[in-house]
Amino acid sequence: MPEFLDHFDVERDGLLRALEHVEDVWARFQERRALEIDGSGESDSLIAHELGLVRQDLGTTQFTVGIFGLIKRGKSTLLNGLIGREVSSMHVTPETAVPVYVSYGDAPGAAVHFADGRTEHVAVEDVHAYTSQKSNPHNQLGVTVVEQTVPVGFLRNGTRLIDTPGLDDAEADEVYTERTLQELDIVDAGIVLFLSPPTVSATELGFLEQVVARDLKKTFLVCNMYPQHFHDPTMRGEVLEYVGQRIVEASRKSGRTGEVRVYPVCALEAWQARQNDDIDLWKRSGADRLLRDLENYLADHAGREVLRSAAERIARTARMARGEVQVRQQLLEDPEQLQTFRAQLDRNIADLEHRFGEAVSMALTDVAPLRMRIRGLVLQPFTRAKRELDSLTTIEEVEAFSSRFRRQLEVAGELASRQFEQGFADLVDRLQLQLQERFDAVMTDLAPNLPQVRLSAKGLLVTADQHQALTKAEARSRQTSRTSAVVGGLSTGGAALLTGTALLGPIGLLAGALVGWKLASSIGRQRSLNAVRQTIQTRLDEIANTLLDDVDAQVQTAVETVKSAVDRRRRAFAGDLYQQFEVVQAISEKADSLESYRRDAERFIEAFDACAERADAAVEEHAPPEPAAATA
Repeated sequence: MPEFLDHFDVERDGLLRALEHVEDVWARFQERRALEIDGSGESDSLIAHELGLVRQDLGTTQFTVGIFGLIKRGKSTLLNGLIGREVSSMHVTPETAVPVYVSYGDAPGAAVHFADGRTEHVAVEDVHAYTSQKSNPHNQLGVTVVEQTVPVGFLRNGTRLIDTPGLDDAEADEVYTERTLQELDIVDAGIVLFLSPPTVSATELGFLEQVVARDLKKTFLVCNMYPQHFHDPTMRGEVLEYVGQRIVEASRKSGRTGEVRVYPVCALEAWQARQNDDIDLWKRSGADRLLRDLENYLADHAGREVLRSAAERIARTARMARGEVQVRQQLLEDPEQLQTFRAQLDRNIADLEHRFGEAVSMALTDVAPLRMRIRGLVLQPFTRAKRELDSLTTIEEVEAFSSRFRRQLEVAGELASRQFEQGFADLVDRLQLQLQERFDAVMTDLAPNLPQVRLSAKGLLVTADQHQALTKAEARSRQTSRTSAVVGGLSTGGAALLTGTALLGPIGLLAGALVGWKLASSIGRQRSLNAVRQTIQTRLDEIANTLLDDVDAQVQTAVETVKSAVDRRRRAFAGDLYQQFEVVQAISEKADSLESYRRDAERFIEAFDACAERADAAVEEHAPPEPAAATA
């Protein structure tokens, strides 16, 4: 079968060629002058840095697909069937105890990340020892996440799958629904799996109703059936009608409209078809249609947005480059005024440094209250847990409390992560606008009617070292695949996954691992209720302190990253402009060739205009379609 997201990959390659064209024109305009940060191999040109960020984003594009459902619903079997390889446990007992991230790799392998910052590389066949509820009950090993790589075409173009933990108690869990809904918020597409027969449980129906009320457009509802029921038209029709009616009712109650589709699938047959390369069985299993619709959705929504955003950034950067050509053109018009312009630039750059410092200081004053709010969210479950602990009367209740508290803390941690990301991103956006205004003021003094400076906000969230590391990782990945799906590691002492634009790492994963690691051993060693209570009280304080230290460290890192990025942008901006003076100074000493250089400037303006128009055309091509009238 063709590789997943092949069409998106073709379009991305076309956009990368357009980007390469801008980079080539810019390099020729710079007269191939090697502007580099000492020892880094990275250009210190602001234009080149912006183009580099776009290239890195396109090259490391990932589409995350999460598979959700209660225990023993066939999530892992379906995952294996979709990608055509066994990458997650498939047994009768609840298997997945921690999230398993599956992405493309040159060879099979797995990295297990722990709450204490360790990473162990293990063979694929040994992963179950860390992810299984039997081998790692309540995550007592303190595993935060497992990253597994497999050489399958389905994942080559940047798709990443997450096999999520199922519900420990399928009958009732007040935390499970919120936890799963939070995870659904952050994936590009979610497959919600339920099994029938037996009849869809009240817990599942309640969860499905909340999914519908939350956001149905990126959720694929899959009804997994045993072969004998799947191939019985009457039974299959009755199940789908019952579930569909409940979902439509939930849609109307929440005021939502849209197409409600439930995919009948036999996950067992899908996996068997993959194992035996049986195309007919694969199509009969229902997984073929699910996979095609999933691919179309990702390409038409998440993929289209990635390409449109990249095209816009390429066009903006091309126009910024055109503005610098106009600065050179202005200086070439009257080289005798070069020293006057240079003195004005010196004053403007000095003022720029002062104003940048003011803007950063003012923007970062909002970080302190944001950090305190995040710390409060992380601590809330601990206050409730200590009160609840006093009311427990048996060791069995303490064990249930430990499992429940782990999930409560995961929910609180993920909420804290997202709230910080949103708050800090808003802060950076405001700062970005202020910086652009100051850049524009300097450019306008040098040449009239210049295009406005529009930079990528992500450039304020990625340090030069991080950008360089991602670029090198991308280059290594390209040696074994046509595109890259870089998955970052875990920060030392914390659980900050370097994925995309995430600012705070997924605190919930760290929190859940710490709880399993700390509390499981405490309960296992002692059978005295009072001793267990006392030990757990101590462990709760240890876990809280660890989480708060991690939050504080990550917030400080985010602040330092912004400060460093602002200073780097200011220096790169000044370096680009001062280069114009150096070049024009050298040109002015060759009066006979002055007119030739003026014509060159005209040609470069035309070239960058053509680059911007090419990117603009790509923006229009990938613009979101007009919303169609929908019905429930």
